[in-house]
Amino acid sequence: MMQAQLIAAYEQLLKQSQRLLECAEKSDWDGIFALKSQGLIDAAYLRRAEDQVDLDDAGQQHKFELISQILMLEEQVNSFLHARQNDLGELMQINRRKSDLNTAYRASTNSVIPIIRYLYRKK
Repeated sequence: MMQAQLIAAYEQLLKQSQRLLECAEKSDWDGIFALKSQGLIDAAYLRRAEDQVDLDDAGQQHKFELISQILMLEEQVNSFLHARQNDLGELMQINRRKSDLNTAYRASTNSVIPIIRYLYRKK
């Protein structure tokens, strides 16, 4: 692999990070999942490629700039993901409370009916 190919791979990763942010802004969680999965594959490829290429100073600087931009985008995506995680946590708490209320209501209904039958039985 040549230096230009390695830099191109980092540029592709930057574009992918930009698409990730777009998906996060649109709440496209399936799109995020797909892009994150592909990003893991691409990152593994880059790790292997790094061992095969020695970047010159300009290449190192460009790579540093690309990685800085990627990390900045990743931070923005993570803030969307944390907000979504909090929303889902709140929904889970609401569902848990509803379930607890339904269980309590069923238990109280089951104990009230025998008392009502006892009080209103025919004499």
